[in-house]
Amino acid sequence: MKWSTRILQIGVSCVLLTTVLLAQKQIFVPANDASFRISTDQSSYRAGDKIALKYRITNTSYAPLYVPREWEVTCPRGPHVWAWFEDSSGKHFVPGYGISCSGNPRSIIERISKEAVLLKPREHFDGTFPLDSKLFDLKPGAYRIEATLSGWTDEKFSDAERSQLAQMGGRFMTGDVPDSVRIQLTQ
Repeated sequence: MKWSTRILQIGVSCVLLTTVLLAQKQIFVPANDASFRISTDQSSYRAGDKIALKYRITNTSYAPLYVPREWEVTCPRGPHVWAWFEDSSGKHFVPGYGISCSGNPRSIIERISKEAVLLKPREHFDGTFPLDSKLFDLKPGAYRIEATLSGWTDEKFSDAERSQLAQMGGRFMTGDVPDSVRIQLTQ
């Protein structure tokens, strides 16, 4: 074997090893490392009913992954899980939300312990989200409930916070994962 070929092989191996080591230290990962599925108990509800939207977040990656619970802990708070109605003409009925700010966690570790769930590969987290069809005076007909799981935005964290997050033993989901389910509203 020529020396130049051997040196090239060693160089390529070093690049691949460096890439693997950097990937292992990656703090924020894309949303495709998690799946998000929504469901309802029934396919039909009376117009004006409150609907308990069930959701399941599953770690589909090969490494531990922090996924968000329903709400951010920071102030102003924002939703990590949000849902709305779409009628058969494509019109969206999106609820608003009110917030109050008190008792923010002092450290990033406190915040994440309240805001996130650490899932091992293939583990899941279940939750519910309340939807009130009365808010929009929805008429009987076919609707889709659309929902999105929104991860963290890595740019919102300081270098010091990122350093603390790196010590927590998992990676953090970024981006959005949508899903939808069809329902019928009756009189």
